[in-house]
Amino acid sequence: MSRFTGYGRTNDIDFGDYVEIEQHRYYAPNEMFIHKVIGALKSNTWMDTPIRHDSKEVLHDTSEIVLNVICCGIDETKVFRVRQADCTKLKGANK
Repeated sequence: MSRFTGYGRTNDIDFGDYVEIEQHRYYAPNEMFIHKVIGALKSNTWMDTPIRHDSKEVLHDTSEIVLNVICCGIDETKVFRVRQADCTKLKGANK
């Protein structure tokens, strides 16, 4: 298997990275969940954090760098956008 070269990365957090995003919990402290990053772009639509079970992407007045992410776990089928400023990059293979 070939090594990931990072070709095409346009942002310091981009495809192949992992981030932590705050998740809302009822009656307990919020938790940080690990998400896979599949892309980065500039947009005015993203989910506000902490993410809740009923969170939806919201149209904002300004454009910022957002990440398309997938929550790691049992069901990894839903892609959603979060603001990069709301994420913490995890150290790993893709630095």
